[in-house]
Amino acid sequence: MTPPLRLLGAAMLMLSACGPKKSVEPTVALEGWHPVMKVDPSTKAEVSVGDCFYPVNYEVLGTGDRRIARQAAMEAMISQWRGERDDGVSFSSESIETLETVLLGKPELIEQVTRDNLQQCLAARDSGANGSWSSWMRGLPPLLTVGECHTPPLKYTLFDYLDVGRDWQIPAPVCAGDRVSITASEMDYYRVSDAGPWINAAGDASQPAPSMQYPCNWEGCYVGQLLMRFTSEDGATEVVPVGLSKVWQAPGHGKIEVMINETTYFDNVFKKEGSLVHHTAITYAPAP
Repeated sequence: MTPPLRLLGAAMLMLSACGPKKSVEPTVALEGWHPVMKVDPSTKAEVSVGDCFYPVNYEVLGTGDRRIARQAAMEAMISQWRGERDDGVSFSSESIETLETVLLGKPELIEQVTRDNLQQCLAARDSGANGSWSSWMRGLPPLLTVGECHTPPLKYTLFDYLDVGRDWQIPAPVCAGDRVSITASEMDYYRVSDAGPWINAAGDASQPAPSMQYPCNWEGCYVGQLLMRFTSEDGATEVVPVGLSKVWQAPGHGKIEVMINETTYFDNVFKKEGSLVHHTAITYAPAP
């Protein structure tokens, strides 16, 4: 049975109203250098206010391509920071080198840094000022290396001579967990007062440090004794009596120094025997 013409017409009107479905074009992510556009208030036209670098989507890349993409993105980013694009961007070369060193040692961080750098660039283009962008870049190294030791661990032997005429000396960096053997030569003698006895780095065992003026003034501390001071990265200090030798473990990152347990230095002298003048040798070495 043929449908009534009015029903066919209605059906045709419905199809015509709906129309064929349009295909949706996929959004293409920007990669590489692209201009940032702003509306010029005077002309109401869009104008470029400079380029920003868009890193690739690292997550879709294979291992080898991902490494190549990281390196390319870092080089592009740093070229702009160095002013090589002649676009009004030029940051401190020292700060750039510091951050580049961190990123070369931790290439996996390049991905997030280049993403964040894009946002900094876009904000700077929008505001017309690069101050916040530059400050962000300068502040990255300590943030990316928080909790890490910034010096090589003390896995080597350091040799020097003690100066009994001055305070803290022979600094050496240490990392948390370093076990250090600190030794002084036993055969070398000095005295810390004109009438005092000749002593070595063990100090004068008959004279405990008598007052708070001495760097080490508690039980086990003697006048003229070799001391070590540890200074942590946050400035906290710890003084340890050493004597002729001590094995010590660093509780954190920082540095160590030594001196003798003394308050004045003008009358301290090494022993002289004929033409031979004693000199106390100090050694820092890794301990098992």
